[in-house]
Amino acid sequence: MDMDRAKDFCRSYGDAMASGKAGALADHYGFPYVSFTGGYISRFEDRAEADAMVQAHLDRFQRSGLGLDIRLADYRVEPVSGTGALCHLRWEIHPEKGEGWAWDNVYGLRQTADGQHFEFNVSDNEFGELLARYPDFMSV
Repeated sequence: MDMDRAKDFCRSYGDAMASGKAGALADHYGFPYVSFTGGYISRFEDRAEADAMVQAHLDRFQRSGLGLDIRLADYRVEPVSGTGALCHLRWEIHPEKGEGWAWDNVYGLRQTADGQHFEFNVSDNEFGELLARYPDFMSV
């Protein structure tokens, strides 16, 4: 595991989130990509599906009034093999109205000689914190 590459990748993902562009975020995923959230599993089978689903999620943030000021606050890379790591990313949201908050997600990073990508994430904390504040978020 090349730790410098892994750390650069985490920061790049933070920059992609700051851009608010679905394609920039999807650039960081390998396919199929799997998301685990509170006992639910969702997948992006390919790039087109990732672009559409990520855009729909970003649009929901906009419709809810939260906006897209979501920042990478901190990260930690924990190698689990020569080519894999768990990346603990701490996010902060600064809503257009109201008080912000932070949460931690875990992403599975895979490195190869040709590149690196996230294979999965666990976002229980993100949705737990979000739904505690905005219980109707998924229906906006």
